[in-house]
Amino acid sequence: MDRADRLLALVAELRAAAPAPVAAAELARRLRVPAATVRRDLQDLTRHGLPVRGVPGRGYALQAPGPPPLPSPVDALAGPVEEALAAAARHGRVVRIEHTGESGERTRRDVEAHGLVIAPYGVYLVGWCRMREGPRVFRVDRIAAAYPAGPHTRRRDIDELLTLLWEPPPPRPSRGPAARARVLAAFTDLYARLAELVAGTEAGGEGAAAARAVLGHLAEWTRWQVAAVRAVATGTPPRLDGDRPAFPAAFDDDLPYPVRERMIQDAMAPRSLAELGRDLHMVLRAAHRWAAGCDAGLWRRTLPDPARSGGSAPLEELLTASHGPVGHVRWHLDRLTGPDRAEPGRPGPVEHCPLRT
Repeated sequence: MDRADRLLALVAELRAAAPAPVAAAELARRLRVPAATVRRDLQDLTRHGLPVRGVPGRGYALQAPGPPPLPSPVDALAGPVEEALAAAARHGRVVRIEHTGESGERTRRDVEAHGLVIAPYGVYLVGWCRMREGPRVFRVDRIAAAYPAGPHTRRRDIDELLTLLWEPPPPRPSRGPAARARVLAAFTDLYARLAELVAGTEAGGEGAAAARAVLGHLAEWTRWQVAAVRAVATGTPPRLDGDRPAFPAAFDDDLPYPVRERMIQDAMAPRSLAELGRDLHMVLRAAHRWAAGCDAGLWRRTLPDPARSGGSAPLEELLTASHGPVGHVRWHLDRLTGPDRAEPGRPGPVEHCPLRT
């Protein structure tokens, strides 16, 4: 493996593990190089803007998105993947990517970047794959790292690919890698809708009061639902994500829905709309990362449903059905942005939390 490919793989490993740290010895084992080489590469990447921090006794962790990509390969690796891909398409370059397919197989390949397309099912890199010697599309959220690997000058016929992106996808199995991809795409859609809602109401748009009430509700109730699903899937104690406020001791009692909701709204009241949106985003991001990295076997199993006593369902349904975290958030966002806007504090499809702390 040459140095550029080693840096690509190193960034991909850190992004896949983020925000958890990875020991230098473990990175060295995966890359098949000495630990000293890993440390030297990380120092080089850090100098070029990759936001890596050392965690004493645990290794190295990627803590935040880096700056926009600069011309050199190392600078491009330090920046966000989508910006590196857009720059490669804009300047007619070959881009070397670390890509994970639907089957879970990770490959490193050179692609003649022709453009980024926002399609109904995600954002795609459209180009000519030199490994397969043919036109291909790659979902951007499955590309862990990318850097420019030289110019390309040939024109390719890729119009057919662009047509396929806008057609309904063929029938897919309900479980396995495709189920994981659908769940991750649903999370990505929620991020965009949440950001649009917060930006619109903060800029003086209508519905700020309703948005505050709903986001306060969602930040806490989605935190519970995510923790409950993850707990039944992994058999581990529940873990609550995000920036949880302090609640009175009575919050853990067996309370009627309106009483518990009032406590949630009171605890969230000191926060701005942006802070509420950020808290919900943190909860969804943690669930997204867990879904992306959890055991592939979970996507093929039927698991206990924490929201329905005695029920069971595939992991995809636990996360995205109307009573799951994704469906719960989507239900409220639909009513905030649709013609029939929800009343402030109106309960969603789940009125009773499956998990109390």
